Amino acid sequence: MVKRPARLFSSTTLRTATDRTVFSLVRCWVRLRYYRICRWTTLHVGKRCDPVKPVSDLDKFLWRKIFDHNPLFTTACDKLAAKQYALSVCPELKTAKVLWVGSDPDQIPAQVLSGNVVIKANCCSGANIMVFDGKVDRAALRETTRLWLQRIYGQEKGEWGYKNGRHCLFVEEMLRTNGQPIQQEYKFHVSGGRVAYVFVARRDERGKYFCHLGRDGQLARVQKDGASTQGEIIIPATFDRLAATAERLGASFDYMRCDFYERDGEIFFSELTPYPQSGLSSGIAYLDDLRGAQWDLRKSWFLSSPQRGWRKAYSAALRRWLDGGCQAPSF
Repeated sequence: MVKRPARLFSSTTLRTATDRTVFSLVRCWVRLRYYRICRWTTLHVGKRCDPVKPVSDLDKFLWRKIFDHNPLFTTACDKLAAKQYALSVCPELKTAKVLWVGSDPDQIPAQVLSGNVVIKANCCSGANIMVFDGKVDRAALRETTRLWLQRIYGQEKGEWGYKNGRHCLFVEEMLRTNGQPIQQEYKFHVSGGRVAYVFVARRDERGKYFCHLGRDGQLARVQKDGASTQGEIIIPATFDRLAATAERLGASFDYMRCDFYERDGEIFFSELTPYPQSGLSSGIAYLDDLRGAQWDLRKSWFLSSPQRGWRKAYSAALRRWLDGGCQAPSF
């Protein structure tokens, strides 16, 4: 009877070797294709990130930019579409009323700008002009909004969600309380369907204040220098409801920042942000680690949807690597 030769390599060993080869090839592709984005990230965070086998919070944001092109990111980055999405998930939410939508600021009716409103660009972040009592410089408005609409926001930083978004302007009512714009905003960082932490910003006549809260509404154990005390930041009675609403909105994503205002017990949706600070550090290592530890890439669109070609091989290899316990440390 002829004996069969002993198997030199197990299937597990061969698979591991194949996965290493896949990771090496994908790493070469990333360095060539996304050199500028990786370099930009390295320069801003002071260290090299790994978007191929991501572990840290910073790694995962860079990985998201390169690989995870979830169609819902386009919705999240479109301010008008994000309003509709938020209302479809949480119908009880309130939103600032949209008074006008268009691409030519000269076409904004005078009556729309006669009160207290906010002019925004749909296609980028931080593009807004507050109009009080109808006082607006039409010439300056025209010049500023022209620049907003011409720019492809996030392109140089790799924020894919803005790539295919609509370029338009809109005017919405200004949310006010006691005759002033709402002073406090809540930014919930939701990882794995659970609030990791909350950034609260407050602006009033005394200045600007901020703090970081845990899921329970208590001050996080680490704050930035100059952060507000809890006494200066007003924690509303609706905080638990705010957190639960953020988790409902973030449940469809492996990570999402969900922003709200609160007025007289009513929760107003502000925006969804897939790339807060373009995926850079919050400035507090503990919070970055906490956000990254709860962020499970296996719940991402890339690893939950069928991929083709080499992306299919990479997706399978990455999932096996993650299943092996290669995650950020737990807290």
